[in-house]
Amino acid sequence: MAMHTELSIYRAASGLLQMATNLTRNIPRELKQSLGRRVIDECIDVLMLIARANATQDKRPHLSVLVEKVQVIELLMRLFKDNRFISVDQHARTMEVTTSIGKQANAWKRFTPSAPAA
Repeated sequence: MAMHTELSIYRAASGLLQMATNLTRNIPRELKQSLGRRVIDECIDVLMLIARANATQDKRPHLSVLVEKVQVIELLMRLFKDNRFISVDQHARTMEVTTSIGKQANAWKRFTPSAPAA
């Protein structure tokens, strides 16, 4: 089993966190503490879920939550774009990364054997 930091999904999620920290600088002050912090927290949660999934036998629960968190990030980024806090190009780049993370998580889930019966 590879270290979680060596996985391509981890590298993509780490890049997404870096993008999120840079993009939230453009959010108005009154929303930065709520929405900006939420995006960063969701990205950190995604990284933690990747590490947890890599360390356990039953990866499915962690990967299912991971996919939900990626959807929340996509929703918030769409809100930022619609309110013109980020550009269309910035939004497109974040969507490419979130799509990649989602595809990798779903593929990982598909190729993970179900948990043994207790």
